[in-house]
Amino acid sequence: MLSGISRAWKDLPQYGAMIRAAIQSRMEYRGSFIMYILTVLGFYSAQIGVVVLMLYKFKKIGTWEQGEMAFLYSLLVISTGLVSAIFSGFLEFSEFVRQGTFDRVLLRPLSPLLSVLCMRFEPGGLANIALGVIGFAVANSLTEIRWTSQAVGMLLLVLAGGVMIQGAIRIVTAASAFFTVSNDGMQQLFVFSAREFLLYPVDIYNRPVRFALTFLFPLAFINFYPAHYFLSKDTASLFHPVFVYLTFPVGALCMLLAIWFWRKAVRHYGSTGS
Repeated sequence: MLSGISRAWKDLPQYGAMIRAAIQSRMEYRGSFIMYILTVLGFYSAQIGVVVLMLYKFKKIGTWEQGEMAFLYSLLVISTGLVSAIFSGFLEFSEFVRQGTFDRVLLRPLSPLLSVLCMRFEPGGLANIALGVIGFAVANSLTEIRWTSQAVGMLLLVLAGGVMIQGAIRIVTAASAFFTVSNDGMQQLFVFSAREFLLYPVDIYNRPVRFALTFLFPLAFINFYPAHYFLSKDTASLFHPVFVYLTFPVGALCMLLAIWFWRKAVRHYGSTGS
């Protein structure tokens, strides 16, 4: 592991050049780039609108007030935006496998995992981050969170942990293409659809769903559990109160398992020969 980190650090200029090329390719057509950003903003604004309408009618969802819901949403969207910007190279990875493009990746004297990571830039991630920051500002105006140095440090760890959890899901889903070739169904389910559960507090769902979102697909650690820490909410209904502190450790564990699975899966890759 340490040798891999040392090698990645040594090859940092090459990875930086790949990232710059990916960003330039996405911004080559300015009109298309702007329209895409506006489309993403419109999509997530519609999501916000649905939640706002529900809060307007019911005033709160479960035990969660308007400001608390805004905080939940902002944690989710900011981390999702960071994931979209960083891990977007894995979204179309099954095409690399089907077309044999991954052969070129393996021929490079660079880490295949980091090469795929740097090959694509998703500008929609910037729109997500912008909406998340707006939601964060709204949440802070409606709640009484005290932003001490400890709270700020915890926020950074929570965002890092949330990014690692979602990034690990993308890596594992992409790596499944080595076995299934086409992973579109898995990607839609685990990368996009599953996180829709996090638009609302996890404690409004039945126990099997809460169990799945905690222990099987630990998405609840992205926003639900850490929100209890910042909002000083009652933890009696949680599986265990310590879960409010575990976003970063869970994220690190998920990432390590994802990297292990990726390395195992790469050994099953067979070139298309084309």
